[in-house]
Amino acid sequence: MNGYRTVKIKGIRVRPVLSTLLLGLGAAVSLSAGPILILTPPGGLSGLPGSTVGWGFTITNDADYIEITSSQFCVNPVNFPLVCPSPLTGAYTDIISTPPEDIIVGPPGALDDPSSKTQTFDAIADTGIGSFAIGPGASAGDSDVGQIVLTYNLTDLDPNDPNAIVLGTDLVLSANTSVTVTGTPEPATAALLAVALLTLMSQNLVPRAGTRAGNFAR
Repeated sequence: MNGYRTVKIKGIRVRPVLSTLLLGLGAAVSLSAGPILILTPPGGLSGLPGSTVGWGFTITNDADYIEITSSQFCVNPVNFPLVCPSPLTGAYTDIISTPPEDIIVGPPGALDDPSSKTQTFDAIADTGIGSFAIGPGASAGDSDVGQIVLTYNLTDLDPNDPNAIVLGTDLVLSANTSVTVTGTPEPATAALLAVALLTLMSQNLVPRAGTRAGNFAR
């Protein structure tokens, strides 16, 4: 015998030193999973040609401070920053990192910056992650499938604090999404207008009862 006593971790027999390392590694992973990005709406966007749609967001952080520095919509396949194909159905505009926006998400318990931040998309108020202008020439059924990709800097304190230490730059946070072009209602609307116009014309062309007789009597 070598003198080591073995212990069991969920049915696996390991030595005490190794078990301590495994437990420590598991604790480190569970305690620091990294920030999480949730897009709203979560299932992707849709809109008519020529319209503008956009994403809201919730960002949750579990350690240190993150400050969003950029956002983009990359179409699959994505390997950011080396590969980030541009969408084909329209154009993406970054909102979340464009001044005066300065999104900072702190660790749990932080008093200066909450550990979770949420914004809805509003094209007029210019809030959310970004907007997407669907091209007027896009066809119904066209789509772009990919990811919203954020970059952020990591600091031990609020990045506006002069004592803050930079722990990382241009780190990546992403979420899957898509944009789908829906059908245009113009043909149906035009048909309804044509029917209404013909109805009005027919009512004006057909003389009302008594009008012809009244005219002959004059």
